[in-house]
Amino acid sequence: MATTAEQNETAPASGAVSLGTPAPALGRTGAAAGDPGRFATLRHQIKSFLLVAVICTGTSVAIFAALRPATGVQWANGISLVLCSVLNTELNRRMSFGITSPKRWVKDHRRGLWVMLLALGLSSGSLWLLHDLAPDSSMLTELVVITAANVVAAVTRFLLLRYWIFRRVRRARAL
Repeated sequence: MATTAEQNETAPASGAVSLGTPAPALGRTGAAAGDPGRFATLRHQIKSFLLVAVICTGTSVAIFAALRPATGVQWANGISLVLCSVLNTELNRRMSFGITSPKRWVKDHRRGLWVMLLALGLSSGSLWLLHDLAPDSSMLTELVVITAANVVAAVTRFLLLRYWIFRRVRRARAL
């Protein structure tokens, strides 16, 4: 029988999303194909991921808008993405995937930073293209372009979180 700490490390999240409390871990049952519990877990992960995305996007936009006048577009974008990547990985770790144990924390965040590099490439490339096509773009236009690039990056982030960074959660359900 797995201990609570082991379940929190490896079991997927389920239940209502709460910012103050990590999602409770499920037991090691219900991994068969077509199992309703499997889809409930995926639904919970997507709902939690979307909530985290809203929180991190709002935070990123605020950091970008505050830093842009002093640092310029690319630096503001890079700094906001790095800071929000750490927040995003931690919130998803707890809320979307139900991992509360400190075990593998550094590894999870290191992998999260690799995923952030993808988002940085997409958003920086989009800003570069915007300023190449429309050099006098407003900050609002820059924010729209960054947000659009980050939506693409978010879909990729969810897939990478689920199938690479936190794959141990899915493996634990199969046991």
